[in-house]
Amino acid sequence: MRKYSKFIVIIALFALKVTAQDYHFTQYDRAMLLLNPSAAGNFDGFERFSVQNRNQWVGTGTRFMTSLASAELTFGKNNFDNKSYAGMGLHFNRDVGGDSRFGSNVIGATLSGHLVTSKRSKFSAGIQTAVSSRSGDLSNLLFYSQWNGSTFDPSIPTNEPNQIARFSFIDAGAGLSYTFSTKGNRVAQTQQRYVNVGVFAQHVSRPKLRYNELTYDRLQVKFGAHLESEINLGSGLALEFKTIQMLQGKHYVGRYGVLFKAILKQSASITRLKNDAFFNVGMYMSSTGTLSPVVVVDLGGFQLGMNYDLELAKISRAYRSSIEFSLAYSFTKSSMFKRSKIR
Repeated sequence: MRKYSKFIVIIALFALKVTAQDYHFTQYDRAMLLLNPSAAGNFDGFERFSVQNRNQWVGTGTRFMTSLASAELTFGKNNFDNKSYAGMGLHFNRDVGGDSRFGSNVIGATLSGHLVTSKRSKFSAGIQTAVSSRSGDLSNLLFYSQWNGSTFDPSIPTNEPNQIARFSFIDAGAGLSYTFSTKGNRVAQTQQRYVNVGVFAQHVSRPKLRYNELTYDRLQVKFGAHLESEINLGSGLALEFKTIQMLQGKHYVGRYGVLFKAILKQSASITRLKNDAFFNVGMYMSSTGTLSPVVVVDLGGFQLGMNYDLELAKISRAYRSSIEFSLAYSFTKSSMFKRSKIR
């Protein structure tokens, strides 16, 4: 009876992990497509291709890995950002961790619309749907029945199934955002401002998580709000503030970022060709007790980011650090589907 209760406890822990918290990135602003669907196409440029990888709790001997690949396209966008346009995003996400290799594979599509209301502001809305599959392998875990009196013996049969039932479900999300920017509007450099604020909801359909034929749970809706602001200080320097607040069931996570930006090259103010180059260095913080030094480099469309998480909570004694990389390329001067640079 004890071995079955042990099995039930393990399944319950997996269910708790999935229903309570989604996978996450410290550089959440580089993976906004996973959070707020209105972000699809809301960037400097016409198309963007991104990859991101997070290695959780480095050095523990057990891998917890989250990876993302995404592509974003725009339709009807021009260099001057003075007309409304549409955006589309596609993403693939894989999250796997622990000795059980419990994880998920997600393929999603996003549609967005961006209503330009003036030279400085626009409203965005987006919807998203995704297909997710989840599974795990229990063959590498140890059970109570394998205790031989002095140690756990993996050679002792457990009489337990080796696989968590593989299951799939359809997911959905939606989001809204507002962007205010004076970049490139011929205002004094020290008066340039940028603000982006948004709200979103993910898992709005509350899909079923069916780990076996007898029981299932429902994925909790995740609500969130985010804010990003940039103030140009002049002399090629700027200051960025970022925050995101997320609530999923009873689980709350808040993230905050402060970054200094050294502007190496700015977009042309007359032709509005996007050709920025900058260097960012700063710190992300979270409500869970994590400090994350971060460096981001942008060189004419290429963006490379890296952060190193330091866990300060009690869990940090066993799981001290995590590392994350992001890489993106944006077609900033013209669309990859058109030859003309200015429209």
